Amino acid sequence: MGLLATPAAAQTTTYRCVTADGKRFTSSTPCSQARRPQTPIYYGPSQPPPVRALPPARLERAPEELTYMSPECATMREGIRTAPARGVDSRTQSELRRNFQELCTEDQSRARRALMEDKQLEQRERQQERQQVMERRTLAKADQDKLMAQCAEMRGAIRQRRARTGMSEGDLRDLQLFEQRYETRCVNAQR
Repeated sequence: MGLLATPAAAQTTTYRCVTADGKRFTSSTPCSQARRPQTPIYYGPSQPPPVRALPPARLERAPEELTYMSPECATMREGIRTAPARGVDSRTQSELRRNFQELCTEDQSRARRALMEDKQLEQRERQQERQQVMERRTLAKADQDKLMAQCAEMRGAIRQRRARTGMSEGDLRDLQLFEQRYETRCVNAQR
């Protein structure tokens, strides 16, 4: 009869039959002898297998110079970039590219130059900023070193004055003021 073995999951079989007056119909049971067509036909499961969806086309990254282009050329460039994801056929994509080359080559070159100039400017600004930070650090270090040297001199002077004997009351007041300046300038500044 022409029936093929089917897997357990696809046990539903469809038969195509013909009536006595020649009309065709399908049946889930085998056709009777009078209603069989000349060649037996097997259709397999009554439900077609699910169609696998193709993964979406990978979208390339938008070019950086796009924002520097004229609106017309930017729109065309975006149309070319997104065409595969939108399902545009290859012939149309080729035509889009050709039109873009004819109309926007100069605009794209200008946009790339402007982008490059902006990047170079940003790079120079970052370099200047780094240089200023380094200069500030160098100056701060020099100031700190100078302060440390002055504080060392002040400590030495305080030791010498304390070592003196027979200091007058005015000398003691001067020593006390000098120690207070040392405290304010050196000890409190390092905290």
